[in-house]
Amino acid sequence: MKKILVILLAFLGLMSIASCKSCNEKDTLETPKNLTISQTGLITWDKVNNATGYVVYINENPYSVSTNQYQVNDLTKDFTYRVYAVGENYLDSASTETQTYKAVVKPPIQNEDITIGISGPSEVKVGQSIKLVATVDGTTNKEVIWSIKNNLNYATIQSDGTLVAEELTGDQIIEVVATSQADSGIFATKVITIVARPVLTQEMLNKLNENRISFEGYLNISLYTLGLFEKLDSTNVINVKTSMDGTNWYAQYENGNTGTIMDLYYKNHNDKACQVGVSLMNEEEFFPMLNDDGSEVSFEDAGLYNSLKDLSVSDFTFNDDTWRYEYTGSDTTLASKVVASANPYDFVPTGFALIIEESEIMGIYSKSEPDYTLSQGFKAIQELVVTLNLGDSVEVPTISKYSHDEIHDELQVAIDNMMALTSYRLDFKEITATYMTPTPTESGFTEYITSTDSYFMPYEVSYDAQLNEIHTYLENGSYGFKKISDTLYNSYYQDTDGSYYATRAYEDNFKNARPSFGFAAEIFRSYYEDTEMGTTTYYVDDAMSSVASTFYFGVGNDINLYGLFATRGYTSETESFTPYIVVKDGYIIEACFYFYIGSIYGVVELKYDEFNTATIPSNANIEFETREVPTSWNQLTIEVTEDFNPSTAEDITVNALDYFKEYFVNDNIDNELPFFGNVLGDTYGFGLTTIYVPEGQTSAEQAVVLYYDVPLDMNYTIDSSLRAVENYLLSLGFVRDDNGNYEKGNINIAPTDYSLDLLIYVWKD
Repeated sequence: MKKILVILLAFLGLMSIASCKSCNEKDTLETPKNLTISQTGLITWDKVNNATGYVVYINENPYSVSTNQYQVNDLTKDFTYRVYAVGENYLDSASTETQTYKAVVKPPIQNEDITIGISGPSEVKVGQSIKLVATVDGTTNKEVIWSIKNNLNYATIQSDGTLVAEELTGDQIIEVVATSQADSGIFATKVITIVARPVLTQEMLNKLNENRISFEGYLNISLYTLGLFEKLDSTNVINVKTSMDGTNWYAQYENGNTGTIMDLYYKNHNDKACQVGVSLMNEEEFFPMLNDDGSEVSFEDAGLYNSLKDLSVSDFTFNDDTWRYEYTGSDTTLASKVVASANPYDFVPTGFALIIEESEIMGIYSKSEPDYTLSQGFKAIQELVVTLNLGDSVEVPTISKYSHDEIHDELQVAIDNMMALTSYRLDFKEITATYMTPTPTESGFTEYITSTDSYFMPYEVSYDAQLNEIHTYLENGSYGFKKISDTLYNSYYQDTDGSYYATRAYEDNFKNARPSFGFAAEIFRSYYEDTEMGTTTYYVDDAMSSVASTFYFGVGNDINLYGLFATRGYTSETESFTPYIVVKDGYIIEACFYFYIGSIYGVVELKYDEFNTATIPSNANIEFETREVPTSWNQLTIEVTEDFNPSTAEDITVNALDYFKEYFVNDNIDNELPFFGNVLGDTYGFGLTTIYVPEGQTSAEQAVVLYYDVPLDMNYTIDSSLRAVENYLLSLGFVRDDNGNYEKGNINIAPTDYSLDLLIYVWKD
C-alpha cells in the first residue's frame, strides 16, 4: 500500500509538501532497538520513550500500530521488515535497519478456509497446569504448534496443549498462540491469567480512592456454535484502553468496519453521560448516552468514573476455585459500572474480581453473561482482563474547541464566499486502488452547480504520448440533482437512449444537494503561503479529516464515503498531509485528500472555477417526470418468493400494501403497520419475503425484510437513521423487548444495523 500511495501522490505533485509554519523545533525520537521476529510471525521491538505509535514496513508497505509489536500472517513468502517510532510533539525516529525473513517451505495447503479456536480455562493457578485444546477446521491436518506470545518466563506449554504455570508471587497475564501446521499464517490466540493466592487488606483498597484512574488490557471473546452440541468456533483478542478523572472519560476502540483505532470521549454534562466532540463548525457537541428504552442515562448510572472508591474488605469474598477476591457487596450495579468504566465495548458482566500482585491491586477481571447478539448465529462469552493505574500520572485526553489565529481570517472569507456562490464548476478526480487490484485506476466527473441544478458529467482518464491528461466523457452517462420546488428536489440518471428518469425524491431545500463547505476555518491548523502564485494552502487537523466530505456531494452513498473516511496520507517516510484546501483571491480553488475504507484506498483531487458564471451545458435537456416522496405502502413493491425461501429461483413483484393485507389477514393494515418513509424519506430500496430468526428466539419466522438505502453518519454509523426508526415505533405505541424487537398487537418489527445496511424485519405472531 505504501508504494502505491507514493506513486499516487507523486502523480498529483504532492511529494514536496512544504514545512508547516506553525511547527516549532522538536526533539527526535530514539530508533527502536532489538527488532526480532518469532516463528509465528510476531515482530517485536523495545518500546521507545515518548512514542505514541510506530510504523512497520513490510516489503516497504507501511502499517501503523500503537504498540511495540506487529503480527505477520503470511509467512509463505520472503519479506523485509523495519520499523520507526512516531510521537506527538516529537520528530519521527530514524528507521531500524531492514531485516529479511526467509520463508520456510511447508506442505501444500489442503483448504484455504482454515479456522482455529482455542478452548480451555482462561486461568491457571501457580504451580498447576491446564489443558488447552485447539479446534481446527478447513483442513485435514488438525495439528497446531503451541507457543507463548509474551512473558515467556511465567509458564511453559507442551506440544499437546498442556500449559504449566511457574511458581509466582502475584498474578500474571500471558497470551497463548496456536498456529496451524497446515499454514503458519493461520493462528488463534487466547489470554491466560496465572493466578497466585493473594492477600487483600483495607490499605490496598484505600489506595483506589482516586478520581483519576486508567485501565489497559484485553477483551477475550470466544464464539460458540448454537445447537444441541455446542462447539467453540473461534477466539479473538481486542485491546482495551480507558482513562477518566471523574468528569471526563476517554477510550480507544477499534472501528469494526475499517480496522482503524479511534478515540471516544464522554463527559458529565448536566449530570448526563454524554459523548462529546467538536463539530466541523468548531462547536462543542454533546450526544447523551441512551438506555434501551431511549431515555438518557445519568453520569452516575453510566459508570464512566472510578466506581472502585470507598470499598471495604468485607465487600469481597475469596473464591477457592478461581483464587480471586470477588465482589459480593450489596451494590448490585457496581459490576456493570466497573466494567463500563474499563471497557468501551458492550459487556454485561456476571460480576468482577480483583487482580492482586505483590500486595497491590493491579487490575480487575470480569466474565460476561452469554451474548447472542455480538455475532449472528453464535453465543459469545467475553472475558475482561485489565490492569489499572491511579493518581496524577494518569492522562485523560479531552477534546476542546480550536483557537482562532490571524491566518484563519482569509480562510473564513473564502469559506463564506463559497457558500454564497450562485453557480460554479467542480471537477472531481479519483485515483483508487484495492488490495485485490493494486494497480490504480483514474476517473472522475465535471459538475455544473447552479441554483436549480447539479449536473454531473462522468469521464474516464487517459494520457497522450506527451503524458497530457485526457478526459473522455461517457455517452449518455450523465446524472444529477434538480430542484422541483422550494421544498422538493429529485436525483436523476440518464438512460441509454439519452432520456432522463428520477431515482429519488427529497423533501428538502435544494442547497443540501450542493457541496456544503460547512466547516470553520479554525479546524485547519497548518498552512503554506506561496507568494509567487498568490495562494495559501491550509491543512486540517487529523481529528477533523472528515471535513473532506463537505468539499463535494455526489448522488448516492459510494463516492460520499471517500470524504467520510479521509485520513492522513503519506508522501514519504517523513512527509505526509491531511485533507487540504487551496485559497486564492477569496475563493477555494483546489482541494485534495487521501481516503482509506479498508479494501479501497486512494486520492481525490478537486478543482473549483467559473465562480458565479457556470451554466448547465446547452445540450443537456434535463426533462423527466417528477418523483414525489412515497407516503404509503401502496406506492411500494415487495419481491415475493415461494414459501418465503430466499433461495427459490422464481419470485414475483407485488404491491406492498396488497401483500401486507394478505400476510396479516387485515384489510386495515395500512393504518396499523408503520410506514417507515415517514422518518426515512425516499430511501426504500426493496422488500423481500424471507425466513428470519428473531433475536432471543430459537424458532424461525416467515417474515418480510425491508432494505433502506440510508446515508452514513459522520461517525461512520447509521445510528441517526436507526434511532429515528426506533423513536418512531415508540411514538406509535410499540413496545421494545430486551432483544431490540418491537411489538404491537400481532405486528413485530426489528430494525437492524447489518454491516451499515439498515434492514427492517417485519413478522406476525
